[in-house]
Amino acid sequence: MILVASVFLGGIVSTTGFLWTSRSERVVPRSDAAVPGDTQVLHASQPKRWQIVPEYDRRMKRVVVSLPDDDAHPTLQHEVLSRLPDYAEIVLLAPANRLENIQRWIDDQPYGERTSIVPYDPRHRSGARLYLLLPDEENLVPVDTEEFRIGTQHGTQWAQDLFEVATDTNNRSILLTPCAHKCYQAMHDRMDRRVISDNAYLRCLDFGSVDLQKLDLAFKGGNVLVDEHRGERIAFCGYDSVRTSRTVWEAFHGEKLSDDRIAEMFKTGLNVDRIVLVGGSDSQPELMYHLDQAMLLLPGRLAAVARVVGDSPRLEPDASRIRQVQAFLAELRVLLCDLGYSLTDIDTPVQNVLRYQHYVNAIPYVDDRTNERVMLFPVFPSDPDVPQDQALMRNIARLEATGYRVVKVPTRAYELTGGIHCLVNVLQ
Repeated sequence: MILVASVFLGGIVSTTGFLWTSRSERVVPRSDAAVPGDTQVLHASQPKRWQIVPEYDRRMKRVVVSLPDDDAHPTLQHEVLSRLPDYAEIVLLAPANRLENIQRWIDDQPYGERTSIVPYDPRHRSGARLYLLLPDEENLVPVDTEEFRIGTQHGTQWAQDLFEVATDTNNRSILLTPCAHKCYQAMHDRMDRRVISDNAYLRCLDFGSVDLQKLDLAFKGGNVLVDEHRGERIAFCGYDSVRTSRTVWEAFHGEKLSDDRIAEMFKTGLNVDRIVLVGGSDSQPELMYHLDQAMLLLPGRLAAVARVVGDSPRLEPDASRIRQVQAFLAELRVLLCDLGYSLTDIDTPVQNVLRYQHYVNAIPYVDDRTNERVMLFPVFPSDPDVPQDQALMRNIARLEATGYRVVKVPTRAYELTGGIHCLVNVLQ
């Protein structure tokens, strides 16, 4: 199916199923426009007979993890996968050109028999123009280079950011994908007027008990958190998701949307009762760029929120970066309290924050066999310069007081500025 609409990219580019035009012209519908197979629409819109189940109520029956095209096996994800319950099914999204090595490695793991590998085509087109979607830019940023690599143009290890997960009345998983992850790319060369979003390859997940629906919104899954309390479904969206959604909409439709309009689009797209935008007109903090690095939603209108502890650095740029985080967290706490949330502090030493070692980047779930609430909780390598042991024990005790059994997960994902929650997307 070919979609035809107005496109406004300053005479630069169009998107899947769209035809190019200049900023001052309108598109003329073309029913004969050819759409190559890898630019097909991910999924047609359907009536919303589904809803997003809060992560803390999912039962860890099925998860998705993902590999970029330069990873031969999921070593970064291994510690998390090793601590999943032994009934959990694992879907591994992996580059097709590395399947043999990946399969051998997976077969040697205790969770190998529960793992299904879904291949994607990792090939890319060098010499094509890219249009980058950056949270601190109001327009798509064109880049021309022969061998430019970015984000999910080559896959990603951050499965959490690829989509939000809903469940329909038949217990099918509905993957709500953003319109793009980090960029659009010209189909063939720099002069090509057609573009493809860098997450089009996700259609390979549209199988069996999984459906895909592509939203007209640009977001990262780790920057959208959904809660439910007394029948009301509420979604928290980091403001960078508003900014990037506005950028894409204006580029392809020539209309600059208000915050209220975008919030309404998120409300409709996520099928929730209320949208809460977190953050202001400035970009979210560099050291806390997604909401899942700042807070963790728990049952009963409870939120675990990061609290920076220890002496702040005196030298720049670290001093300004920490102040930005502290201001963001202070605003977040006021917002949550105004919404009626009770707060649990998750202490994070300053040096941990500077290294992207976020304790709230954890994975809550309900054990499907025992109904016990379990928390996969990150722990970081010991460092004499980081007084984290006492903070770790305090955090575990506070989570246990809320009814969770805490399972510690060693991780080095912070070396790539992510965490264990970023690595896994729980479907059910």
